[in-house]
Order: sequence, then C-alpha cells, then structure tokens
Amino acid sequence: MSSARILIIDDEPTLQLTVGDQLRMEGYEVIGATTGDEALQILRQTPPDLIILDISMPGMSGLTLLKKLSGPDGIPRYPILVFTARANMEPFFSTLNVEGFLTKTSDPSLLTSEVKRILLKTQKPFRLTSLASSKKTKSIVILEDDLLRGKRLETSFVAAGYKAIAIADSRLLGETITAHTPDIILIKAILSGTHGSTLAAALVDYPNAKGIPIVLFDGSGVYQQGNKYINVDRFVASNTPADLLKIVAGIIG
Repeated sequence: MSSARILIIDDEPTLQLTVGDQLRMEGYEVIGATTGDEALQILRQTPPDLIILDISMPGMSGLTLLKKLSGPDGIPRYPILVFTARANMEPFFSTLNVEGFLTKTSDPSLLTSEVKRILLKTQKPFRLTSLASSKKTKSIVILEDDLLRGKRLETSFVAAGYKAIAIADSRLLGETITAHTPDIILIKAILSGTHGSTLAAALVDYPNAKGIPIVLFDGSGVYQQGNKYINVDRFVASNTPADLLKIVAGIIG
C-alpha cells in the first residue's frame, strides 16, 4: 500500500467523498479542502505528495490558487492534477506546468492510473528516517452524516498530525474499522435513521473494534453530559473540531 498523501481541492462534497474513498481503497492518505483558502491553510501544515485540483470553485478559483502555489518561474511547488468538468480547457493546461489533466466524466480507473503515474514520476524515494515519525501517527475514524462537517473534522485532525477518515454512511462503519484499524472512533450521537449510541453498543460484539476507544459527540444539545452509554468511553456535548481534538489528544495522545 502506498504512503502518499493526496489533497483533493473541490467544492463538491459528493465528489470529495467518492474520489476520496476510491483513492483510500488504493492505500493513499487523502485530505479534502472545499475552498482555496482552506487548501492554503492545510498546505501550511501538511504538505501533500499530489494535489487534485478543481478549477470552477466559488471564491478563489482553481486558476488563482494555482498561481499562488507556483513560484516566480510558474512551476507549482507541488505536483498538480487538474480535475475539472471543463473539458475545453485541456489545451490551455497543456501549456502550463501541471502534471496532468482529467475531466470529471472520465472513467474512475483513469483517475487511479493517472495518480499512480504522477506519483511514480514525482515522489521522492522512501527514506528509513521516516519510519520513526510514521509509527507515531494515530488514526481516527469519524462517523458524521453531514458531508461538509465530516470533511472539516477530517481536515482538522489531519492538520493536527493524525490520520483521519470521515464517513457519512453508518452502514460503512464496520468495514471502515476493519480496513483501517483506527486508534479511536468518533461517532455522531444523532444520525439519519439511527443513533450513535446504538451503533456504539453494537460494536461490543464486533471483533475488529474490541479495545478501540469510542467517543460519542453531539452539538445539538439533545444528548446530555453525564449520561452513560454502552461501549462509549467518552461523551462530548460539542461537534467543534477544537473540542474533539482536545478529547482525542487526551485519550490517545
């Protein structure tokens, strides 16, 4: 499995989810940003091995962001794969120093192939000195059925030095835990069609979740601090990244 980190910059939550999951299945670490400003903030803390960049975004456009990410010579400081619905822009980008161009209507397998091609060309050789830091990285699975809020939580944890995977569908919780073996699981208390406390209780009998701390969080005010929930190590009456980061750091470091 690859250890490459990929930053997807796109304002479409559904695309962030589908493309992100596709690349995670290939073994990549994926971070999401929905605006240019958010991407710049992430880049100051977590440099990626590849950026997948949309062009048509509200606020700062992809072209403006590309200029900000490039040096005086016009060469981007990171490998960039342009991923856009605007197929007519391919000739324009062929004149720029980007590593690739794909339309969003392309076959998903083409995206995977292009990512592998670019990383093979641009990624630095693995160094033994990276082993120490990789061992310290703790992983988190977040269940939040609001796509945008989930991505913000995921981005905040990654920026803080964790490996984080946000999922929106509670039915995927079990297989996500099996695939990634997280150090901690964060579950939203009130989900579409179910309750987080019910899912936490069900994980008692799930072999791959044994011994993994579970945090139940709620920003609605419906769930009360001090109540006890089966198989829940900590309840947090908040859904803000800062509060959840504090709790997670206190449990797993």
